[in-house]
Amino acid sequence: MARVPKKHKPPVWLDELATAEWKRVEKLLREEEKDFTLKDLKALEAYCSNYSKWQRAEAYLLKNGHAVKCESGYEQQRPEVAIAFKAQQEFRAWARELGLTPSARAKMYKAPAPNKEDLDEEMEGYVVK
Repeated sequence: MARVPKKHKPPVWLDELATAEWKRVEKLLREEEKDFTLKDLKALEAYCSNYSKWQRAEAYLLKNGHAVKCESGYEQQRPEVAIAFKAQQEFRAWARELGLTPSARAKMYKAPAPNKEDLDEEMEGYVVK
């Protein structure tokens, strides 16, 4: 009988967006039979927290625009632009660590290099290197 990975509840300090993302990703990882240690759960916390920051900053920018006119009359970039950019960088980095991106999964499941004993010398002569 296959072992079922333990379900982990989101930390109470995560906001509503981060909690919803936690539940979505934790379920995916559990269905893939990933079993996380407490260290791994901290990575999921960081991913969800930054995902929420990015979503909230992007929603604010969508509503209010990317620039604001200063008292001097010049337009200036809103702070939320930098917040969104940094949060996106962070959650994308954590997504890679958690194996949530196609390239990260490809690296995780990459076949090991063959042993010398496993090579067919005759066939190796046909392989273009």
